[in-house]
Amino acid sequence: MRLKFVALLISVLLFSGYAKAYDFSAVCESGQTLYYDITSYVEPYTVKVTYKSGSNNNYNQDYNITGDLIIPETVEYNNVTYAITEISSRAFENCSGLTSVTIPRSVASIGDYAFYDCSGLTTININATNCASVGVSVWYGCSSLSTLNIGENVTIIPSYAFSGCSGLTSITIPNYVTSIGDYAFRGCSGLTSVTIPGSVTSIGSKAFYGCSGLISVRIPNSVTSIGTSAFSDCSSLTAVNFNATNCTTMGNLYSPVFYNCTSFTTLNIGENVTVIPSYAFKNCRGLTSVTIPNSVTSIGDYAFSGCSGLTSVTIPNFVTSIGNSAFSNCSGLNIVNFNATNCTTMGSFSYPAFQNCNANAIINICEGVETIPDYAFYGLLGNGVLIIPNSVTSIGQYAFRGWSNLTSVTIPNSVTSIGDYAFINCSGLTSVTIPNSVTSIGNSAFSGCSGLAEVTIPNSITSIGYGTFQGCDRLTSVAIPNSVTSIGSSAFYGCSGLTSVTIPNSVTSIGDYAFSGCSGLTSVTIPRSVASIGD
Repeated sequence: MRLKFVALLISVLLFSGYAKAYDFSAVCESGQTLYYDITSYVEPYTVKVTYKSGSNNNYNQDYNITGDLIIPETVEYNNVTYAITEISSRAFENCSGLTSVTIPRSVASIGDYAFYDCSGLTTININATNCASVGVSVWYGCSSLSTLNIGENVTIIPSYAFSGCSGLTSITIPNYVTSIGDYAFRGCSGLTSVTIPGSVTSIGSKAFYGCSGLISVRIPNSVTSIGTSAFSDCSSLTAVNFNATNCTTMGNLYSPVFYNCTSFTTLNIGENVTVIPSYAFKNCRGLTSVTIPNSVTSIGDYAFSGCSGLTSVTIPNFVTSIGNSAFSNCSGLNIVNFNATNCTTMGSFSYPAFQNCNANAIINICEGVETIPDYAFYGLLGNGVLIIPNSVTSIGQYAFRGWSNLTSVTIPNSVTSIGDYAFINCSGLTSVTIPNSVTSIGNSAFSGCSGLAEVTIPNSITSIGYGTFQGCDRLTSVAIPNSVTSIGSSAFYGCSGLTSVTIPNSVTSIGDYAFSGCSGLTSVTIPRSVASIGD
């Protein structure tokens, strides 16, 4: 019978939907009655601020605090002094008459929806120096909030802290703050300016997401990481001053920091910045030009990928590495000034740095550059002019692969080597003069250059490698100099326009399929010096 009675009592309480939600109450110095739950009955004694009572999930239906509220640091009950360390979930939900609130230093956490839909709240004073936890939608719906005072000793602006405060127009973050949490100011659509101090080291994911009124932002030297989509959908953002000298983390491939910032046209990179992080300005389509300072030594993966409005870029002297797809899909890019004298890494086979840059491009390899790196301009698609200065000594593998509309190139006398596949599939190339300085031509270096009608091979060349001129079907004649000792496999495979070729006495070997598919070739003289002929 006792079990049945207890069950009946619980059922009645649940059905009524009404229960006491606090341990005690006390009047605070600003005159309002606050309600508390004891969270520690032993030293240090602690409590959290909670709601009075509620029913049917309306937590404060008979509790509506109004006016300016100052939450104290401590409260006394039964001769015990309790520190106020928490504000519970929904503690002040729907208190539409609340006009301002002061959070004391003692508060370490604020629960979900604590001030949800406090539509009359205009001012928040935050003094909580150790508050590391703020729940979701704490001030969501506080549409009147216009003043935010963050205490000088506050070090963390927690995640979701001011998300949805659409009435905020400006924020000054004090110099003690070191991190801005995820979603901290998300959806603050009225925010036009924010000052991020030099103390901040991290800006969380979506921290300023959807701040559609934000016009400009300065990223200070101290910032080392910026989370995914931190400034995404800031549709009025026109200028970014990027001064972060040690920033190594900045968004990711699928959630770049400035995604959908459609008005972003001006980027100022500070003179002391050494690294432009991966994904830094990915998909900033409004950018038309960027000045990369001489202090920069590294440009990360996808750093400017998808900046379709970008028309020109200068790679400065001290850049040693350019990441995968760093400028890919910059469809408006038409001038690249390449000054990097010691650049050894530049994209990759699968992710070329300038892939799908479709505009009519002028590539200026500037004086002082000695090496054109592997994959340097692989994947350019537009009509092109290539200027190689006398300082260049080597052209890397795949350096200009697939630049189908490259019409002319002058290889200077300083070049000694042309890498494998360097000009493969440059189908618009009509003539090439290889200077006497070149001692080696890589495998398939000019393979697929279907427009190539004339080529000069100098006496400095000792071997013609695998597939060097494969598929050059407009090539009608070729003079192989006396210096050549070997012709590699498939060297002239598919050169259907070739009508004559003279193989000099210096040649001792001819590889497999070297002249296979040369359907226009009517005669060939093989000298006695050839000791081996492939299939």
